Amino acid sequence: MALKWERVWFQVLKELCRLVPFLLSVCIYFVLASQSSCPLWMKALLKCLPILFLCTYILTHGINMYTHSKAPKLLAGLLFSAAGDIFRTISTQQYHLHGDSMFGLAHVFYIWMFGAKPLNLLAGFFLVVVGAVYMLFLNRCLWDQKPFQWAAYIYISLIGTMAWRASAGTLFNQHWSWVKLFATIGGMLFIVSDFTYAVSVFCFPVYNSGMSAATYYTAQMLITLSAVNTKNTVVKIKR
Repeated sequence: MALKWERVWFQVLKELCRLVPFLLSVCIYFVLASQSSCPLWMKALLKCLPILFLCTYILTHGINMYTHSKAPKLLAGLLFSAAGDIFRTISTQQYHLHGDSMFGLAHVFYIWMFGAKPLNLLAGFFLVVVGAVYMLFLNRCLWDQKPFQWAAYIYISLIGTMAWRASAGTLFNQHWSWVKLFATIGGMLFIVSDFTYAVSVFCFPVYNSGMSAATYYTAQMLITLSAVNTKNTVVKIKR
């Protein structure tokens, strides 16, 4: 039993060492990007740098990209997220639709990555209710901004579907694992992050401006950990 726990802690420390560049880049972002003297291009670089380090984490994990079914989709989702970070940082108005489009594509790849099994319609219904509340709240702020309003509806549908597929293995489900729990928490935190961001941009400034970034980076990290450490992801190649 003691040997088993030693192996578990060794694996945890090993994963933390691989995540050091990501964690350091997140700290650097919070320290430097908040400075008023920081140039806009530097803020954009600092914002997407942690996501790029998550990509390197996947590539240095010893995963065979040809046989691992989730890794290529995860990489695509992270890269589109990094592009979305750049567009959102450059200008919250002119390039907002561009940023939402990039994140929308990222969620499409995440939905594809999580798959359709188990279906878990109860979790889906719960997230439909959450999405409806989300839409009703933002609709008051976007009533006179039709392009952003319809884009918000599409985006909320995508992120809600992503969170449903991420949480299908644990939400209202007795059979769960830590890896599936990471995916569930990651999907939910992604909703919290984007809701905080949308309220700050279209409605009113949120008191804790760092909440959106903190929940966003945590969500991306947990989604990455859940996908990389999933056991049943090897695709049998037909000869």
